[in-house]
Order: sequence, then structure tokens, then C-alpha cells
Amino acid sequence: MRAILPLFLAIVAAGFALTDSVSAQGGYTTEKHADLGLTFPRARDYEQIPTQPDEEFVVLYYAEKLPKDPKERPKAIRPEFYVLWIDHVPDAPAKAKTPANPEGPVPRGGTGDSEDEGEDGQPKRPRINSIDRYVDQRWPMFGLSQPGDPKVRQGWTGREYTLAPKKGAGQLKAGGWVLAYSKPERTIAFVGIGPQDDMEKQNKIWRAMAEKVDFDEPESMSTAKLEQMYARSKLTDIPYRIGVRQKLVRGWKAEDLEHYIVVYDTVDQPLMRKVFRDVELIRKEYEKLFPSDKPVTAVSTVRVCKNREEYLAYGGMPGSAGYWNSSTEELVLYDAEVVTKDRKKSDADTFIVLYHEAFHQYIHYSAGELPPHSWYNEGHGDFFSGATIKDGKMRGIGVNPWRVQYIKDVIGVNKSIPWAEIIKYEQPQYYDKTKIGICYAQGWSMIYFLRTCKDVAAKPEWAKILPTYFDVLKNTYQASCAELEAAGKKDDVSAHNKAGYEARQKAVEEAFAGVNLDEIEEAWRIYTLGLETPKEK
Repeated sequence: MRAILPLFLAIVAAGFALTDSVSAQGGYTTEKHADLGLTFPRARDYEQIPTQPDEEFVVLYYAEKLPKDPKERPKAIRPEFYVLWIDHVPDAPAKAKTPANPEGPVPRGGTGDSEDEGEDGQPKRPRINSIDRYVDQRWPMFGLSQPGDPKVRQGWTGREYTLAPKKGAGQLKAGGWVLAYSKPERTIAFVGIGPQDDMEKQNKIWRAMAEKVDFDEPESMSTAKLEQMYARSKLTDIPYRIGVRQKLVRGWKAEDLEHYIVVYDTVDQPLMRKVFRDVELIRKEYEKLFPSDKPVTAVSTVRVCKNREEYLAYGGMPGSAGYWNSSTEELVLYDAEVVTKDRKKSDADTFIVLYHEAFHQYIHYSAGELPPHSWYNEGHGDFFSGATIKDGKMRGIGVNPWRVQYIKDVIGVNKSIPWAEIIKYEQPQYYDKTKIGICYAQGWSMIYFLRTCKDVAAKPEWAKILPTYFDVLKNTYQASCAELEAAGKKDDVSAHNKAGYEARQKAVEEAFAGVNLDEIEEAWRIYTLGLETPKEK
């Protein structure tokens, strides 16, 4: 991303002469930008200058007009005025011993560590989500003062700052002024920069432009316009979809599907067309194996970040490739395109993550908003990651290329976890840093074995394991929730957590009732070692 540099600084860097503020003030004219929801007076002596197509934060850029006669341009600094749009995208969480619930999948047998993070677990370069960070990262030659007393305008809280050259900025004889208006979702900042010896005059102009701004809903986020757009739609949960669109970060796009609304920041249109098609197709496979007692009508957001850096800045845990956040109803991943050995571009990793995380979204609702044991939950996510969808049709489910060789190696050195233990692991045990890679690979292989091995289908006590677990989990938890509601504890989080734990315990006990764990584990080992590992491209 190419950052806008104040024009006079770019000229200084190039070694050219600068211009002075010579025009007399010619009054103001109204600037109305419906796409931004902003209306404000613009000094007639300032002209608008286009921003670069890839500029992320500067939405409007003005500079004082130059005299037509070059002889009237003595050496000095040309005043400039910026309007910045800074969305309040949260920082990635600090690194934790156990990833946030629910989290995954871990790429290719990883341990949860990542070279993309700093010592504090944050991305090395924190995302710009405030005026302070913008100045620090984009205009590092300036220091931002402490803010003045807040002033409220049309529901926005305004704070005033000054900009001054930092020590070491050389002979920079420039200064600036900032009025930043904030709401929980974003900051709109008006910034003026000009010569220090003309600051009094320019400050009056900048204040007149910034202090009289009128705020409205940006045209694309207008509730009335969005309601009109959806007026004849047969899509479910229109209010949720409108809410998602109104929170879109600048530059992101949205696409409505039957069960999802996809928001994305990648320009790879072929990738996104496949995402739109595949996420609905793979959902039909989930519905076949995990029928819900009542229709799952909830709409989920699928967020596709443009790269790994943006994914981590948004909140992705280091060491993960995607996650489903049940509290925000978001499935988050990134465009993980790679160039293969034969120099072809491949999006395979992107869809491994998509098929995995979309399963978590579906099972969350079909199981009554209770996550199953991790071997069952993550194992099935990885099972569906082996799906092959081509020409709009499901062609089959094969081995997960991230897991198969890893678990074969683990079994080969006798490092696998006994079935009697792993089937009862709660998430903190499954995510233990010392064995998370083994857990993910083994969870996948257990599900793959139970779903595809002919020996399993031939033994009724083995064939019942997966459907029994799901039915008992769902029915037990629903019954407990009904009892809690009758007792006036519908919103008692602790009671619901206890009920969920007990439902998982009962599900695993009944699923494996009558199963000789040593026998099934040995059959699993033999079957898994016989699986073919796909060749690396």
C-alpha cells in the first residue's frame, strides 16, 4: 500500500523549490460527499487533488491553489488539508497459551507458533486504527500533541490536536492541526498542514472547514437505501445483512448468499466466485450427516482477508489459518494463494480452511450452540477439508493433505494419543501447545477412519459411534437448557457451561458403549498407515 505523503515533504525529498501561501481567502463553497456521509464548507482557495487508487485512509485531499504566474511563487510551503477515514478494526489479541474458542485449523501440523508475530504476540506492525497510529506510521516526522477537551457534534466526539516536527526532522518548518471525530466504529479526522509562519491564518481556514461538518450515513450504508435494496428479496435475516453492510470497512465488498453474507478484501474475483459457490455446496454435505431438529436459519458472515498480514491484524491467532467466532457469527480466513513448484497459482489452502470453518459454523447451530468434543468438532472440520468440488458439484471427500503424512509419522514413532484419552479431551487439553499438532492430525484421522473404513461399516458398535455421539449431545443439552429456563436460569452462563460439559461426557460414553477401544485403535492404526499421501505440487 502506497501511503500519501504530505505534498511539501515529497517535494523536499525530491530537492525542488516549495511554494508560499500567497492567495487571498476567497470565501467558502459547500462540499457534499454522499458516499462518505460528509458535508462541510471548503475554502475556495483550496483545490481538490486526487488520491492514489490504492490509498487506504485519505478519502479527500486538498491543497491551496497556486498562482497561475510561476513568478509569483516564492519559496515556502504549500498548505494542505486532508480528510482521513480510519475504521476501528480491533488489534489481534495478545498471544495466549490456548487459542480463543473456537479456533483453528492449525496449518500442516503446526504448533501454534508463528514468525508473523512480535514478542508480545501482536503482528510486527500494528494495524492503523486510530489517529495516533496514523501519524506515527504514515507521518513519522510529526509528533501529535495531547488532545484537547472533547466536543460532541451530531453524536461524534471531536478532539483537537496539534502537529509539530519531531526532533531530528531537520529544517522542517511546518506544523499542523487535527480535529478528529470518533464513534465506536470509526474516526473521521480533518488534518491541516502548512508553514509554521502562516499557522495562524491557516488554522482559521482549517477550523472553518472542520468544525462545521455535517454527518450523515454514507450512501452505501444508509438504512433506508439498504432496506430498499432488500425490499423484494427472499433472503433470510435481512436486518443482520444490513448490519453487516453498515459496518463494512472502506474498500471491502459484500455478496449475499442463501445462508451467508460474504465480505472480502481481495481483488481475486475467480477465487471469490468459487467461494460463493462452494460454501453453499459444502453446506449441503453437512446437512446430510448432521440434520438439525429445526431448520438452521441463522445467517453467518464469511470474511475473506486479502492476505495473512490483514488476517492477523483483524484478530486471527498466530499459527492458525482461519477461525469461526460464534459470538460475532463470523467465519474468518484469508486469500492463501501460493505458487506451486510448476509455477502455477493454487488456492487449495484457502478452500481447505473454508470447508473446515464453514463446518464449525453449521455444527454450532445444528448442535444447539454447543461445541462437541474437539476430536469430533475439529476432526470433522478437517474431514470436510478433504472435499473436492469441481464444476459446481461435489466430487468426493479424500484425505486432508495437511494431516495425512503427519499422523502417519506420529503413528510410526508410537507418539499417538490413546483413544481412551483423546475422546474425552476438552479444548484446553486438545490445544495444549506440546501436542496440538498431533491432536489435529489424529482427530482428522479418527473421523476419516470412522467415515470411510469398510471395517467400521461392518461392525454395528463402531458404525454407531458418530451418529450416536451427535444425537446424544444435542438431545441431552437441549433437555438441560429447557430445565435451566424453567428454573429461571436461562442466562446463567456457568450453569450452561456445566450442562454442556455433562452433555459431552454423556455423548462420548454412549457413543463408545460396547466398543473395545484397544481393538478399534489398532484397526485405526493399520488403516491410517495404509492411506496414500498426496504428492506435494
